[in-house]
Amino acid sequence: MTRAPSSWLLLALISLFCFSAEAGAHTIITRTSDGKTVTLPQLAAAAKDSQVIVVGESHDDEYHHELQLDLIRSLNESKLPLAIGMEMIQSDFQVQLDAWSAGKLSEEVMQAVFELNWSDWPLYREIFLYARDNRIPMIALNVPLHIVRKVSQQGFSSLTPEEKGDLPAGTSCDLRNPQIAFLRKSFQGVRHHGENGKMFSNFCEAQTVRNSGMALKMARYLEKQPDRRMVVMTGIWHAVKYGIPDQLQRLGKLSYTVILPETPFVNKENAGSAEADYLVEQ
Repeated sequence: MTRAPSSWLLLALISLFCFSAEAGAHTIITRTSDGKTVTLPQLAAAAKDSQVIVVGESHDDEYHHELQLDLIRSLNESKLPLAIGMEMIQSDFQVQLDAWSAGKLSEEVMQAVFELNWSDWPLYREIFLYARDNRIPMIALNVPLHIVRKVSQQGFSSLTPEEKGDLPAGTSCDLRNPQIAFLRKSFQGVRHHGENGKMFSNFCEAQTVRNSGMALKMARYLEKQPDRRMVVMTGIWHAVKYGIPDQLQRLGKLSYTVILPETPFVNKENAGSAEADYLVEQ
């Protein structure tokens, strides 16, 4: 019997290890509607019927970005026309994203553009490269920073008609929104009356402006591209159902699926179908 060369055996073992690592990368995916565990292909097959697929992240967690890329890759390999929506890029940088997706911008320039908007390029690099190499449009979702800062300091009413142009009418801090409880915890030291009460209201309005502004960008894009599905990358507290998805419902009931990686703040112990459709545990 002829023995396989040791190099062949090594390659076979490496391939087996890589396949096993990829298959087990996302250990447990739980469907919140019934508590059942599903595979990543099953998740992708179910999610592709939604117009918007929101995949939350802790921005500095490499694993969360691996989950996003794996889902994008799975959806793309099923020949589903995709777009990738990004909280990380302000809407006034859309021209640069278009050039990147079309293969007309160097990585050096794209990295510089990214770093004008966000940090940690290495964590997002593989997603950007995959989008470029597969000509997947990338959509700049975030409200320009100067508008967010103005609202956080002076409130939504301080915006000019021009500044309100890319925002839904009457954007405000909705005190009935379940996310308010989280925002109050985040806004430490607020006594909820007097000057501090106003400061919290402005802070809340700034968060709502970001949620509603990003939702409006998604709705406008998908109105022009109805055959596409948009995978949205955003922080967990924008991705949770009473964040951006709630604003999507107010704008016209776009269908969505919400996928959240588990964290100490959002997990099977304290979150269910009111927060996400799927929870992913590493």
